[in-house]
Amino acid sequence: MNIQIKTVLKNIVLVFFSLCFAIFFIEVILRITGSTPKKYLDISKNEPVTNEKNETLGWSPIIGIHNFKPWAENGKNTVLTFNNDTSRFISDQKENLEKIVFVGGSITNGWAVSDNETFPYLLQKKYKNFKVYNFAVGGYGGYQSLLNLEKIYKKKENIKFVIYGFIPHHEVRNVAAGSWLYLLNYVSKRGVVNLPYASLDKNGKLVHHAPDKLIKMPLSEKLAISAKIEKKIMKLKSFKREKRQTEISLAIINEMNVLSKENNSKFILLILKDFGDRRKKAYNEFLKKNDIHNINCFLSSDKKYQVPGEGHPNEISHQLISECVFKKLKNQNLM
Repeated sequence: MNIQIKTVLKNIVLVFFSLCFAIFFIEVILRITGSTPKKYLDISKNEPVTNEKNETLGWSPIIGIHNFKPWAENGKNTVLTFNNDTSRFISDQKENLEKIVFVGGSITNGWAVSDNETFPYLLQKKYKNFKVYNFAVGGYGGYQSLLNLEKIYKKKENIKFVIYGFIPHHEVRNVAAGSWLYLLNYVSKRGVVNLPYASLDKNGKLVHHAPDKLIKMPLSEKLAISAKIEKKIMKLKSFKREKRQTEISLAIINEMNVLSKENNSKFILLILKDFGDRRKKAYNEFLKKNDIHNINCFLSSDKKYQVPGEGHPNEISHQLISECVFKKLKNQNLM
């Protein structure tokens, strides 16, 4: 009996150390090939926390004034202000005017530039007969923008135009792709964690899903292998809906258009980045078929148009966007 127990214990110890050696070997290989444990963006030096958890939207802006230090030596201080209705500050206009509402992500929101440098703010100066609202939020895709728009219509009246600032990356956000959830975890100290998403049923109808979050593996902040497993799990979990992300994103845009019409508003899709692939044709055909107004005002990838050390469009880029939007809306008699 004692011999049997010793044999069993010996085998257990052997298996344990074999597993430890295998994990160590795989960890070394992963580190050599560039994989790392899970990391978080360190915002303690120059960023305040600007978002808080929201049960429907995933996260929403924290009302108030947020001051940012430069992201690089040649940068400058930035002021980001959210009003009581969570819209970004734009110089006051009368509330009884017809309204232009912007929704979208960080580019439309104007992340990394000050309140008076965002292109919605600059457009307010051009449209004196309208009150412009900027309800875009950093990190939002089309689905969150749709949910946000539904909320806006319940609180705001006399909305004449809705402009959705779109970039192709919104597609992965709309379906809560594993890669996007993993990146959100990296910037989670900004108050961005859970993500609502959409899918399509067998009839092609949009299905709404409550906020999802990253599955966390033990020791993922210490071991590259744990972090790798996290990524694989999230990728497998979102695989099916990622395959239909273009269809889903187009359905979201169409729902925004329908919602706008139901509220006597005109919906305009503002495309801020080129696709660079065959999706461009799919979008053009869909927008034409469904009679959805759209304009292209593409951002430049040149660093002189980016915030130093941060990468988002700088004040020069926002100025160019505002001029492009104003010109194209005028040329198409949309506004």
